[in-house]
Amino acid sequence: MTDRSVSSRERIVTILTVTLVTLLIWMWAAGETRRTEREFASLSFIPPTEGSLRITPSEIANVEFEIRGPQRAIAKATERFRTLISIPVGAYGVPADPGEHRIRMQDLAAALVAEWRLPVTVLSADPPSLDVTIESLTRRNVRVAALLPDSVRTTGNTEVSPASAVIELPGDPTRLDSLGELVLDARVERSDLEGRLPGALHRIQVPLQVPAELAERLKGLGIDPGTIRPDPLNAQVTLTLDSNDVEFTLPNPVPVQIAGPPTALEDWVVTIDPGSAFLRNVVLRGPRDVIRQLEQRQGGLGVIAFVHLTSDDLLTRVEEKPVTLWSLPESVEVTSVDNDATSSPRIRLVIGERKD
Repeated sequence: MTDRSVSSRERIVTILTVTLVTLLIWMWAAGETRRTEREFASLSFIPPTEGSLRITPSEIANVEFEIRGPQRAIAKATERFRTLISIPVGAYGVPADPGEHRIRMQDLAAALVAEWRLPVTVLSADPPSLDVTIESLTRRNVRVAALLPDSVRTTGNTEVSPASAVIELPGDPTRLDSLGELVLDARVERSDLEGRLPGALHRIQVPLQVPAELAERLKGLGIDPGTIRPDPLNAQVTLTLDSNDVEFTLPNPVPVQIAGPPTALEDWVVTIDPGSAFLRNVVLRGPRDVIRQLEQRQGGLGVIAFVHLTSDDLLTRVEEKPVTLWSLPESVEVTSVDNDATSSPRIRLVIGERKD
């Protein structure tokens, strides 16, 4: 091999090496070029342990951060900011002490990028700050009680599952002791029982509710009952309707009448649409002896459906209102009207001013 061929090969290798090194330096320089970007982020504040604290608001969306840094680091920060970011209470400058606090969003973002080990500077934030309220929470076991409509009669045991639930209450635990025993209602509404056969076992899913008496006690401690979220949210009530109940379809149409404040009604003329003036195929359910008495009363004559109008209804000339009251014995209920499983059919009305 001649010296000239060796020299040519070495020269080609040198050129390729220089070109590769130049390309690598250019790529590194491009990645290190500093630039400024505006990014939007959504933040979610979470307690250090489940059920220990409540922070309000718990989330904030579309916070704008202006950041500056190398292009490669900016790209990584952008990827992080575009997902929901969980912020533990007590970290990244977010206080964990109960009370009112103001969080500087620029400092929070700076703590985040430092945690991500990115050479990025946070120049500004919009909004610049966020006011939050932090409350300590106490988990309490509460009893669950099934609550049925007054007129409903059952046989055997009425069971509710689960028999207890858990709620989280804000505030000093020692103050919460004054609440005494806590009970949530598994309230079965009359509509939940419509169309269900007497004598059969029924399982009904109902939401757990804060009873009115407990709601007042909570308000007395400055706790909004509407913020109470039971765990679980629902309960199952198992019951058997009294098989002594029977159904009876009224053979005669039921007239509809208007009720309301006399002083308000005297200024208006209320006309019931002819198609709604009488309700047909009204089905009643109640104790056998009471239903028999209605049957003997000429097929239930005397049963009346009432539509109650308020002063506002008259002033706005409402065109439709539901039946709100029936002239029936207390133990008897309406299960359907004209093959529709409701006790509150809507009645069409025409309201006009009375002209003397």
